[in-house]
Amino acid sequence: MNFLANNKKLLIIIFVVIVITGAVAAVYFLRPQCPASCDDQNPCTQDICSKATKYKCSNAKLSGPQPDCSAEVVCGKETCKAGACQVEYQINCCSNKICETGESYSSCAADCPNCDDNNDCTIDSYDYHKQQCVYAPVPDKVCCGNGICELEETHITCMKDCPNCNDGNECTKDQYDYYAQKCLNQIITPCCGNGVCDQGAETSLDCLADCPDCDDSNKMTGDEFNYQTQKCQHLEYYLFDDFNEGNASFTNDPRWTILFPADKSNGVLTNKADQVYSGFGDRAWTDYFFEFKIRLAGAHVPVYVRSKFSEGGSSGAYMLFFTGSQLSLNKESGEEKNIELKTQKYSFDSDTYYHIRIEAKGDNIKVYVNGGTLIDYTDNDPLLSGSVGIEALGQGVANSVYFDDVTVGPLK
Repeated sequence: MNFLANNKKLLIIIFVVIVITGAVAAVYFLRPQCPASCDDQNPCTQDICSKATKYKCSNAKLSGPQPDCSAEVVCGKETCKAGACQVEYQINCCSNKICETGESYSSCAADCPNCDDNNDCTIDSYDYHKQQCVYAPVPDKVCCGNGICELEETHITCMKDCPNCNDGNECTKDQYDYYAQKCLNQIITPCCGNGVCDQGAETSLDCLADCPDCDDSNKMTGDEFNYQTQKCQHLEYYLFDDFNEGNASFTNDPRWTILFPADKSNGVLTNKADQVYSGFGDRAWTDYFFEFKIRLAGAHVPVYVRSKFSEGGSSGAYMLFFTGSQLSLNKESGEEKNIELKTQKYSFDSDTYYHIRIEAKGDNIKVYVNGGTLIDYTDNDPLLSGSVGIEALGQGVANSVYFDDVTVGPLK
């Protein structure tokens, strides 16, 4: 019993010791306290910790000389400014990091830069206010290297300032504009290679570089180049016949026939009878051209434009009469028969084909022979619409007419 009683007392004593020790430890470890060190390694701050700072580090910024921030340096002395250790330089002292009036690169390289840009076309100086080098052009002097291509300079004499304006194009006039300070490459016209098909000077035959070949391989279109738009245009004909198919598309009258040379290369239409007429087209046609090649072998030949009559009847037409020595524009209208409007002498060789173009536009009739204007007539009482026709008066080899490439199309 005594053993158990004694052990019980011992256990109580141990328990009491543990409780007291825990309480003491709790009081020690749970109460507020400062960190072991608040040193921020900055000589320009005051490092403190106290109940006033709520046991937290405080690093207050200091100003003025401090024990670890007061050393003497060249042209200055260390001091604290707003919590940072800085050098407070003296004025008018070489090595104070300021290029001051009176100092230069030669006298104080520590503070002043070398402003020599090795350019003879600039005046080199230092701006003490802006603390930077200044390069002013040499005034009133042509100087190669000043960045300006001047009147007396060229690319050959001064490549530094003047560009090479030669664009390698023979169709441009290359020069330098000294006022605008840039090259000018003016297009030369006419010139094959300038990118422009020049009217009156170039075609696809002599300058494919500028002028396209407008042939679309369609016999029913007139292909030409429009110099204003610089594009091909294809005018659709009302009628075209070169007779190479062995027949005439606009007539099946047996009094006409197709003749071929021995090589069958090109057919032509000719008359078999002493008088044969064929009218074709639309009587509502107004402004159009009638074009063909013709060879006169003795026959008298009238061709018709703005015609509104056929064999056996008449209600009006313009007639162009071909003979061996002249070309005559006549007119029939109602009761007025074969009125001569205008006649021009022209010698037609019986072995030669002539290119004829008749243009009827409004009250005007024009007749061209091989590209030249032979008749230009304005009618005060015009026939304004009608079809076309051809006629031959004469028979036999000595009195025949030959037509080729008959074309009718609208005028633009």
